Amino acid sequence: MEGEGVIGVQPIINPGTKYQYISGCNLKTEMGKMYGTYKMENINNKKLFDVSIPSFEMTVPFKLN
Repeated sequence: MEGEGVIGVQPIINPGTKYQYISGCNLKTEMGKMYGTYKMENINNKKLFDVSIPSFEMTVPFKLN
């Protein structure tokens, strides 16, 4: 899935800082997995680069018991 920004925001993340947000996904099964990339832009030279999002598992809460 592609979109403009992170949950509709295009934050500027300066060196040594971080950006945190909360997002969600409606699963059709009790377990799932997500992964992907973010396309970033260096604001100094306008060069684009990709940042990988490692694969992570999602499990509905009652399945963890």
